[in-house]
Amino acid sequence: MGSSEPTPAQRLTLARLADILVPEGLGMPAATTVGVAGDLLDRSLAAAPSFFEPLLALLDDVPDDGLDAFVRRLEVERPDDFAVLSTTVVAAYYLSEDVRELIGYPGQQPNPLSVAAEPDYLDLLERVYERHPGYRECL
Repeated sequence: MGSSEPTPAQRLTLARLADILVPEGLGMPAATTVGVAGDLLDRSLAAAPSFFEPLLALLDDVPDDGLDAFVRRLEVERPDDFAVLSTTVVAAYYLSEDVRELIGYPGQQPNPLSVAAEPDYLDLLERVYERHPGYRECL
């Protein structure tokens, strides 16, 4: 890996592609509106480091114009590259606090297990404690 983060030119290219993949609509902001080419991209790539090199190679291969056609061709002719691009963009998009708030997703929340609230769980454990120890060491 030559660099630890995308260059400004690669970020700009990603932003242009991202708005094709995730345009504004139905009350949701476009990808660039929430900043998918900035720190959200960095967080997305940190979560999936195997995407870093393929994504940057793809971004270096994007033409200056005809981006809609490029994305459609990419999906058909290079599905693995399309998967890297679309997964990275969508992951960065849903990392946005604004997007999560708009869809009503608060993020991961703790959900502690209460044994008292799960009587069936206690019944299962009781049967385990009561059964004859049938363990034999394998030779």
